[in-house]
Amino acid sequence: MYAIRPTRPLLKRLGVRSKAADDVATTTALGDWFVRTHNVGHQRFLLCTSSRSLLTVLTPARDLPGVGVRLRTAVGELLFALGAPDDQINRELDAMHHYAFRASNARTVIGSMTDMAFLADGYLQCGSSPEHLVVVGMKLAQAPCGPLNHVSPQRVALALLRGTLDTRVAVDE
Repeated sequence: MYAIRPTRPLLKRLGVRSKAADDVATTTALGDWFVRTHNVGHQRFLLCTSSRSLLTVLTPARDLPGVGVRLRTAVGELLFALGAPDDQINRELDAMHHYAFRASNARTVIGSMTDMAFLADGYLQCGSSPEHLVVVGMKLAQAPCGPLNHVSPQRVALALLRGTLDTRVAVDE
């Protein structure tokens, strides 16, 4: 179980009336996922970022209520591309079957999403096929992040999946 935490406008479009931000007991290694829109030209995406690792995936913005399924698929593809062992990927994806929509609650993650959006703009100019979105995610995963003490989201995410994360590099929630 985890929370999908869209920005306020997306939460409104989803028709979610809950204003509670902290009432989901997260059981995933990568934590809750924050979601915002990201537009490049005529292309519409959802930029999704893990609260614990700042790992970021992009998915098409169609069918907003189905974001949970697309997010789970995108996370699995990215973790596989980053070289995570199958058992760790499967454990994370199993924990991502159940989710609830909640309000966003971490300014640090929202600020990091802005940085990732700027980086993604440059990578998305070449195309938007599903394979390309995985490549964009891989490039974003290598960018050092200030909230992670300048460690890459890839390194933090893989450590979280292994259960060996040094807590000094965790994002302050």
